[in-house]
Amino acid sequence: MDLILDINSWLYPLELGDKFRLVLATTLHEDGTAAGMEYNAAEIEGSRADSFEYVMFGKVYRIEGDDSQTESSNRLSAYVSFGGLLMRLQGDANNLHGFEIDQHMFLLMKKLAF
Repeated sequence: MDLILDINSWLYPLELGDKFRLVLATTLHEDGTAAGMEYNAAEIEGSRADSFEYVMFGKVYRIEGDDSQTESSNRLSAYVSFGGLLMRLQGDANNLHGFEIDQHMFLLMKKLAF
């Protein structure tokens, strides 16, 4: 998988070489209850976000395939906008099969200590 990600580096600074855990989820509810159309942290207590330091809420706006269309190259790219902060996740189509255009998405991050 290849990831290109914009973050608010004033709120969540990362340095070259920092390691982090990144989770993409369609809901923050531990029981899998669907998320609403907007994110309100005050409404979700005891959620997946509690164990992360940085959370963004966005929408998948584009999915595109590899133009070469060979059997050995079955790659997709999923693009998500988090209020203007953009992400491109590119990789094997089997790993991106759950992404759909207009799907709402949460991105959760936490720095790892080594």
